[in-house]
Amino acid sequence: MPKRKSRSPSPAALGVLAVSALALFLVGEALLLSASESGQLTLARRFGFGQQARITRLVGRQLRRGLTAAGIPVDSVSESTLEGADPPVRWRVGLRPGTSLLQTNYAVTRTLERHGAVVLRGQEGWTRDGAQVVTLVVGLPRRPTHQLRLVRVPENPAHPSPAPARLALVLYGFGEDLAAADSFFVLPVPFAVALMPGQPGSAPMFRAAHRRSREVVLHVPLEPINYPQVNPGPGTLLVTMKPARISSELRRYLGQADPVAAVANHMGSLATQDMTVMKAVYHELKRSGLPFLHVTPAAGAVCRSLAADMGVVYREPDVIVDGETGPDATRALDRRWSQVLELARARGRLLVMMRATPRHRAWLPRILEHERLSGVALVPLSALVHKPAPL
Repeated sequence: MPKRKSRSPSPAALGVLAVSALALFLVGEALLLSASESGQLTLARRFGFGQQARITRLVGRQLRRGLTAAGIPVDSVSESTLEGADPPVRWRVGLRPGTSLLQTNYAVTRTLERHGAVVLRGQEGWTRDGAQVVTLVVGLPRRPTHQLRLVRVPENPAHPSPAPARLALVLYGFGEDLAAADSFFVLPVPFAVALMPGQPGSAPMFRAAHRRSREVVLHVPLEPINYPQVNPGPGTLLVTMKPARISSELRRYLGQADPVAAVANHMGSLATQDMTVMKAVYHELKRSGLPFLHVTPAAGAVCRSLAADMGVVYREPDVIVDGETGPDATRALDRRWSQVLELARARGRLLVMMRATPRHRAWLPRILEHERLSGVALVPLSALVHKPAPL
C-alpha cells in the first residue's frame, strides 16, 4: 500500500502564521513599553496611542524633571489653562537674575527627549520691563501639550549681580564605538564633542553627534615625534605630504564632519613644529572660517605665532581633565571640578577638555547641580571661541 505524502503548509497558511507572530511580537513590545511613562510616550509618539489628557500629564511630569535637573525650584512654576489655545496648558517659570537660560533650556530639552517627548518649537524675546524670555512649545509631534515660558527677571539696578563666568566643555577620546559615544551624546549636559576623521566609523559618529545637536570639533590626527611607533591612527597628516595634499585631505575631513565649530590637533608634536604643514592647515581653516584649538602644545610649535600672521583664531584649552582611577575616583572628580569652577570664576571664562570615559559618563550629570554652578554658566564652545570671517 503506497505511503501518503505529507502535505506542506500552503503559502496562505504561512502568511497567516507570519502575521500572527508579528502581531504577538508587537503586542508584547507594546505591553513592555506601556509599563513605564517613557514607554507610554514612545507608543503615543510612534502610533498615536493614548488620550490627550493622559499624554499631557505625562509630558508635564517630564517637564518638572527637566526643571529639577536645571536646579529650578518647584515654587518658581505657575500653571494656567487657556481654553481654545494650542496648546492649552501654559507654564510660567520665573528664573532668578544670573540663571542661565541656555542651561535651563538644555536640561528641559534633553530630559524630554530621553523620555519620549520633544520641544516642537521655541523663540527668544524680551518683556517691556527688561526680562529675558524663552518660550517653548513641547509635547509630541502634531500633539503639543504645553507652552513653557522661561522668564529671567531683570537685575535690581541698585544691587546688580555680577555676570556669571562662562565655561565651555569639550569631550574627546570616543574611539570607534558608536553606541558608547551616543550614550554620551544623549546626556542632558551642554558640551561639544571632539571627533576624529579618517576612520571607518567617522561618518556615522559625526551624524550621531549632529543628530543630538552637539557642536563638533574636528580632531585631526597630525604626525607626532617617533611616528609610526607613536601613531594617531588612520588618516594622519604627515610632514612628508605636499601642502596641496594636506589641504585636500583636511578639506575632505571638514566636508565629512560639517558643520564644524573648531579644528583641534590629535597628537602632532612633530607636525605642529613644521611651518609648511601648519601653513597648509591654516590656509584651509582661514578659507573655511574656523578657529584652531591647540591641545597640549609642543615646546617648538609654530601654531600660535603663525595663527597671528595668517589671521586664524587660536585658542588653547585652559584645563584638560583625564580619567580618574581608583576606589575614590568620584570624589577626586568632584574635587577636580570644584577647582575648575573656582578657576572659571577667577578668570571669567574657561575652556575645558575632558576625556570620555565610562566613569565620566556616570559622573557628568552632576555638574548641572545648581549649587555647584553658582557664578558659572555652561555655554556652547562657539560662544567662547569665536570664528573668524571666512575667505
